[in-house]
Amino acid sequence: MEEVIKYFESLEARIAALEAQVEELKNRPEPEPKVVEKVVEVEKIVEKPVEVIKEVVVEKPVVVAAPVVEPKLPAEPQPEQKPEQKPESKPEPEQPKEVVSPNASIYGKAVDDIRQAISLGDRFLYQRELFNQNAELMQRTLTELNALSSFDEAMEYISRFHWDAESSTYQQFIVTLHRRFG
Repeated sequence: MEEVIKYFESLEARIAALEAQVEELKNRPEPEPKVVEKVVEVEKIVEKPVEVIKEVVVEKPVVVAAPVVEPKLPAEPQPEQKPEQKPESKPEPEQPKEVVSPNASIYGKAVDDIRQAISLGDRFLYQRELFNQNAELMQRTLTELNALSSFDEAMEYISRFHWDAESSTYQQFIVTLHRRFG
């Protein structure tokens, strides 16, 4: 856990350093433009005066900022595709559908600790959008969720937060819970 905290602190320090470099580039005075003169002389053969053309080229230095790297979000899980079945001569009576917790395989590899299923980008996303920038609340919640024994218990536990069930961040967090409790 301490290694993860140190890693995040080092990331925050690197982000702060990059932001300082961007500010420095923004505040740097623009260098004087460089003027280059190009003189072209054209002489006409039929005793006419020499024609002189002057071309002025102004070169401005180009400032290139460091590229911004956007974190990649995991793709939405794809439902399993069932093989096509040949129609039978007799249609079978429809059976009532049972509500079953989805198989963890469609959500990715099962994990023993919810933190293993959360990428760095998702960690910042959840902290910002679900936990109102409260890292301590998020860590405490993940610890308590890990201690639970079923997906239903986890859903009951997070219901106290009153999150918007339609938000994509909430849906993504639920996928993470599925990976833990399958």
